[in-house]
Amino acid sequence: MDQARVLLQDAIRFQQALMASSFQGELIDGASPVLWYGRPTQQQWLTVGTNPSRGEFYERDGAVRSGATQKFYWCDQTLDAYVEDERALDATLAYAGAYFEAGRATTSWFGKPGGAKLEALLEGMGRSFYDGSALHVDFFKYATWRQMGQLRTGRQWMEHPTSLDLLERTIRHVAPSRLIIIGRDNCEAFDDFTHREIIEAYPSARFELGHHMTLGIPMIGLHFKPSEVFVGLGNGQDVFGLHHGSYAKREHLIRIGEAIETSARRYFV
Repeated sequence: MDQARVLLQDAIRFQQALMASSFQGELIDGASPVLWYGRPTQQQWLTVGTNPSRGEFYERDGAVRSGATQKFYWCDQTLDAYVEDERALDATLAYAGAYFEAGRATTSWFGKPGGAKLEALLEGMGRSFYDGSALHVDFFKYATWRQMGQLRTGRQWMEHPTSLDLLERTIRHVAPSRLIIIGRDNCEAFDDFTHREIIEAYPSARFELGHHMTLGIPMIGLHFKPSEVFVGLGNGQDVFGLHHGSYAKREHLIRIGEAIETSARRYFV
């Protein structure tokens, strides 16, 4: 059986366990596990975020996405039936694979081609989601009604042994040439970073470098979040007086990406 399908089935089985746990009320019933955003190919860079947002499955007016606006597979059967339904499994993988190809991407988070957000940072590093040279996955594969950071036990479930195993198997399946972990909290879940740096021109944009402990993949850990308000650093300014809101502008994110890439190439050589 296809490795991606087996991984998806195991993700659904963990979803079944989650739906029988105390965390059930936070999960969106009907939302399929999101293995990845984009189509896995060779020598990609892999960005790692937190978990799928509610908006990946629901319109702003509260309607379930369908037709032209549908981004991921919506499960309208029991999880017991879903995990054995080959057509549903293949449809789930097909939606995920076409995410950046079919105009479905949530550009308010990923950014548009030639725009800002995470895409601009990647552009500064010589990569893009839209040409397939970069792929995105989440630490936790399941959409929640609220942001994970607002949930008291969110981090506990993200770092559940099965969740961590699914993440590592996903990384192993994609076999990226580089990993980029987004957010300080997510970086802290890895013991693989051995070097910390600050960008001289953007001193609030801290990052770490290292290698994945078991897979040996070069890793970058961002202590900021390019796609969030004030890049996740709060409503303040750096030591030079540059507001964190300015960090979120396309031109600055490109320069930050260039600076990180220069340090990374020197470190990983």
